[in-house]
Amino acid sequence: MQATISASGRSDASYWQYNLEWTRDQAMIVQALVFSGQWQLARTMLERMLTEFVTAEGDTVDSSRQRPPAEVELDQNGILLHTLQFYCDWTGDLELIRRHWPRICATADFPLRPVFRHPEAFLFHNQREFWERHSLYGIADGMELMYQFYPAVGLRSAAHLAELLGEQARARRWQEAAAAITQAMLFDPKYRMIENGHFIKRRRVNGEVQSETILREPESFPASIPLRQPGPHFLDPDAAAALPIALEFIAPRGELAQKTLAHLEGLWNTNWTFGGYGRYHYTSEPDSPGPWPFASLFIARAYFEAGNDEKVWRVLKWMLDVPGSKAGTWFEFYGPRPIPPCPQVGIIPWTWAEVLIFFIHHLLGIRPSAPHLRLRPRLLEGMNRMETELRVRNIRLKLNLERVQDGHAQGFWMNGQPRAFSPEGITLPWPEGDVVVEMKTL
Repeated sequence: MQATISASGRSDASYWQYNLEWTRDQAMIVQALVFSGQWQLARTMLERMLTEFVTAEGDTVDSSRQRPPAEVELDQNGILLHTLQFYCDWTGDLELIRRHWPRICATADFPLRPVFRHPEAFLFHNQREFWERHSLYGIADGMELMYQFYPAVGLRSAAHLAELLGEQARARRWQEAAAAITQAMLFDPKYRMIENGHFIKRRRVNGEVQSETILREPESFPASIPLRQPGPHFLDPDAAAALPIALEFIAPRGELAQKTLAHLEGLWNTNWTFGGYGRYHYTSEPDSPGPWPFASLFIARAYFEAGNDEKVWRVLKWMLDVPGSKAGTWFEFYGPRPIPPCPQVGIIPWTWAEVLIFFIHHLLGIRPSAPHLRLRPRLLEGMNRMETELRVRNIRLKLNLERVQDGHAQGFWMNGQPRAFSPEGITLPWPEGDVVVEMKTL
């Protein structure tokens, strides 16, 4: 991944395919750089994003351009803010936050503008969706799950950063907005982003679920794409619905998460037989149908937090079997491609980021924050040990995890000294020097 990022922080979203950049893609790459200790490059990318990818008003760039309000990708603001919190928590570098604080504030406030606000619920609406389809693809004006979830997450992160800078009034305002969005998307009786017990992708402004879509100008698209075939063309399931589970926005082992994951199983092998999850229901695909590696990793991350190791292994083993896997050069998707008019399929850096996020944030469970260092590693079923050594703040953390057969042998040790054991992990005050943590678990 590092080899595909220039010294100035540029990175193509898909090599040989796009020659464009997205705030969302870059932010996910930064998260992976932060987790893997590549902080200077992460900072370079963040500096560039805050000066070149975000306007003074807080609008963000996608595909290297700005969009009108109807087509703004509202999740990007939240993803960038969340990434800034990860950077700050892992590095302790508040100077970057102070230097760009006006632009960060604008990023947080941008989705709260009246042009996006629903008149009856604290939710945001326009005609763009997470995978970038818009009105031409039949996307009606309405609420997108990711355009509620990520603004809520981002506002929480912005509030956290504001507290670190002593901006208590701003922190309270953003916390209240995040709570209001969360309440509406989960519990509003008419507009919540839930139907039949699981997350849904979109609701129209009037509250109806937008379950299907249709091309407005079908003659402008290749005849072979699914969205030009006889309907219906379903919007759900959508792999992005796994992200609130993966990030523990909702309880990963709760009923909503379990029903959402069961619904997402409709994306595995939908019209192919070699495995992998599609990004959304293939019938509404205006491009080529097929499984997507980084979308499959969204779902694997969610299954890990939900405790379903069998489904996690299924994704990991599939990724080891697809073409390009031996070199780690996963393509955007795997399937037939109408070339031309579509460009050839490229290699997606975001997939590398998802791999690192899975291993470090989820599997190793390293969760630093301003007041403490939290460690919550978990061995997948079939794994007996793992170890790592990573930079966290100004220390080196060495983590050794081993499976034991005897429950009495379970425990935590920090620099050889026993600590209170819990399967949920351990929370430590920030060590003054390098630390070795050992964990033995069933």
